[in-house]
Amino acid sequence: MADTKIKVLVVDDEKIIRDFFARLLSLQGLEVIEAEDGYKASELAKGNKFDLYFIDVRMPGMDGLETFRQIRQIHPEALVVMMTGYALDNILEQAQKEGASGSIRKPFAIGEIKGIVEKAAREKNKEAANTLVIDDDQAVLNFFGNFLKVKNQKYSLINNAKDALELIQREKFNLVFLDLVLKDADGLELYKKIKEILPQAEIVIITGYHDKAKEIEGKADISGLLYKPFEIEGIIKYIEKIKPK
Repeated sequence: MADTKIKVLVVDDEKIIRDFFARLLSLQGLEVIEAEDGYKASELAKGNKFDLYFIDVRMPGMDGLETFRQIRQIHPEALVVMMTGYALDNILEQAQKEGASGSIRKPFAIGEIKGIVEKAAREKNKEAANTLVIDDDQAVLNFFGNFLKVKNQKYSLINNAKDALELIQREKFNLVFLDLVLKDADGLELYKKIKEILPQAEIVIITGYHDKAKEIEGKADISGLLYKPFEIEGIIKYIEKIKPK
């Protein structure tokens, strides 16, 4: 089951504003993280994927517009709402030209905030399935890339364990095809690390080593095994399993 809880980052140098959002949004069942300035917000965005950002325009150090720009570089699809208590229409207009979803003014209207949260929930619920393929054989990556592209699937192709672990820290995947034998890592050990980071993901072991694969059957909570050369029906089965309902 996919994680449907909305994750929000509130960026404001005033603690009273951060506390207000934390109380209001937590009561609605959202996970709320706070940042007192743009620098901390940027660091948090590098290690987390938030569904919604509320960013104050006027902050010391890195202002709201620059914070917004940095977050958009990290997460181009981010849903960002700018906040202000000042007459800064030119800055708000510039942020919206660059992709901000909207703006709200202090003092806040609770109904307006709830409407923004509902929009974020709709966006999250229609989020496309995302597949990661980890294999050090370029031919295998090419095969999956061509197949997933034809199926109009969102996907990433990685040929080593280090880059794979870095990527899943930044991006959520519903389905992972993982080679059992990699040049830089044991596939089963990598599986355990991925499962810690993405506990809800379907992880399918792919391999050409039948004897080695049989050794892990029943030893790990894997979603399935696919043997090389692949049968298309086997791949389709797992893609269908993660399609948003």
